[in-house]
Amino acid sequence: MTDQRQRHQHGVTKNIAEGIGGLITGAALVMLLRGLVKARGNRQPAPNNARPTTGDSA
Repeated sequence: MTDQRQRHQHGVTKNIAEGIGGLITGAALVMLLRGLVKARGNRQPAPNNARPTTGDSA
């Protein structure tokens, strides 16, 4: 009986293509995380322009 399952190809071209794809995916993830960290760090607190309220004001 012959084995009819599909075999994985482990050629040099496939390994290079998968390596480049992983490199691009990893770089994109690093850039995304860096952007999120910078966006979080650049937040300015809201100015406190509220006037204190007292019972004397009309």
